[in-house]
Amino acid sequence: MESKTTEFSFILKASDHGVGVFVVHGIKAETFLRVFGDENNPSDVSIVRKKEDVPEFFRQYCVDRGDVMGCPKDFGCMEVGWFINHSKIPSAHVRDREYYALRDILAGEEITIDYNSLNEPEETKKDYYKK
Repeated sequence: MESKTTEFSFILKASDHGVGVFVVHGIKAETFLRVFGDENNPSDVSIVRKKEDVPEFFRQYCVDRGDVMGCPKDFGCMEVGWFINHSKIPSAHVRDREYYALRDILAGEEITIDYNSLNEPEETKKDYYKK
């Protein structure tokens, strides 16, 4: 188990939910997860857009804030953090807009968070989290 993550810690691959983020080596609980590159913060690689300006297909990669959405700056060049899937039993959590291991995570395991922690509108939760 390691207590530091680098550009060689995560890989995108198929998951039960489409594409997910998987760890390459074991990670200790409470380790900072470098899933947004050297920027270290999703706000550095995201932009707020009016919901109506985001094509429907791309909304699945955004954080819904009602009339606006937090989106990747460039959908063609997204950091792996945008591919973290939802789980009711997550392996990671968000603290001050940064991602941390909630518990020890084994090599090959998928990184997941509870999307309810993103404070999206109830309508979004009703539609999405029933899956």
